[in-house]
Amino acid sequence: MRFAFAVLAVLISGFAIGESFPSLGTHGSLPEMPQIVSGRASFYSKAFHGRKTASGERYAHDVISAASNRFPMGSLVAVRRVLSARCVVVRINDRMGHRSRVIDLSREAAVRLGMIDVGVTEVEVALLPKYLIGHEHACSLAFQPPVHLHAEEGQGLTSVRR
Repeated sequence: MRFAFAVLAVLISGFAIGESFPSLGTHGSLPEMPQIVSGRASFYSKAFHGRKTASGERYAHDVISAASNRFPMGSLVAVRRVLSARCVVVRINDRMGHRSRVIDLSREAAVRLGMIDVGVTEVEVALLPKYLIGHEHACSLAFQPPVHLHAEEGQGLTSVRR
């Protein structure tokens, strides 16, 4: 009987000094504000359709993809057109030959941003955090700072900061 109480006491003390339940992660694990790169974007012409990209895939103008030298190959990035605030999530599958632009979009991505008539436009690009992949509002949320909850000692939740 004493053994059962000892085991129970150890388990309860483990909960008392351990992490609170439910856990939101360790201190400092809140996502940081994504780095936003601003610059000019262009798009591939239909003439590139079928050519190999740097990833080895064939470029398809009707698929949402992009080329960039600033983001890892295979990563998802949110691209927001500055003038219209239209936004699209693209996967980086190619590298660019020129350095004067931030990103080269597939034709389909350019259509979604409404930039076909202008050809080159100002954009903001942010690496999509893992926790936003698949979220229906991932594109717009990628440009928002994370929510930080602030609790003062001895009190409950006091404010929400952005």
